Amino acid sequence: MTPRAALPLLAASLFAASAAHAQNVFDYPQTDDAPATFHVVNEIPAGSFTKYEISADNGQLIVDRYVSMPVRYPANYGSITSSSGGDNDPLDALVITRDAIYPGAVIKARAIGVLRMIDDGEDDHKIIAVPASDVDPTYADIEEMDDLPKMDAERLNAFFSVYKNLPDGGNIQLDGFGNASDAREILTTAFDAYEKERGE
Repeated sequence: MTPRAALPLLAASLFAASAAHAQNVFDYPQTDDAPATFHVVNEIPAGSFTKYEISADNGQLIVDRYVSMPVRYPANYGSITSSSGGDNDPLDALVITRDAIYPGAVIKARAIGVLRMIDDGEDDHKIIAVPASDVDPTYADIEEMDDLPKMDAERLNAFFSVYKNLPDGGNIQLDGFGNASDAREILTTAFDAYEKERGE
């Protein structure tokens, strides 16, 4: 039996080995009821201080950098598939789950809010989400940020306040949380932008 500690490495290896034979994961189709639910491809597991990124060119999982400040990602961090955000990259999402999600795995999620953020002058909002109820009914009653324990929201805000706090870390501006409706509006805009870019 594979030791539990080795499972993340095994998952990453299998993901990398199959990446060349799969479609670009960022083009993974959205759910039929998006933006009510939507697909997120995870890149960074909750609790990690290693910033993984999936290459849009070849699907390779890359160690981009280590978080310089003494903090860890407070939730799973990934990209919303078939979307284009204000920085022309896939829209970012933080998915709160009971267990960390391996890099490269796709999860169906539901928005409960958005952390409004500007990174070096560009919109870089973070959709805050929980698993869709058919994936994990634990979060069925969590519909808005206010339904979370207050400390969870404070951890999210605190992490993004400090994780780039070095002289060359860039300029991050946070503008509080929006609600689930705000998040769905951002999602709709990002899905429309993706389709427009592809000429659909």
